[in-house]
Amino acid sequence: MSAEGDRLPLVIAAYVPVLVVSVSAGVLRFLGKRRRGVRAFRRALRAGGMPRAQAAVLAERYHAIGSLPNLVRAVRWRGDF
Repeated sequence: MSAEGDRLPLVIAAYVPVLVVSVSAGVLRFLGKRRRGVRAFRRALRAGGMPRAQAAVLAERYHAIGSLPNLVRAVRWRGDF
């Protein structure tokens, strides 16, 4: 093997932590935006005069739609994954 080929595992190992931190930050950012969106949705429903119980149910369903496991399942079900 050449000198460059011997370094490949080292280069990959050096980028894995950077990739993990980057993906983790993206997931946390997504979850924060999702939480704020659900809160704003619930407030808008209540401001529009919807009863508290019904607004809570709709906000919970809105929250469930954006969950990462549900999104992954939907992509797998469609066959895009």
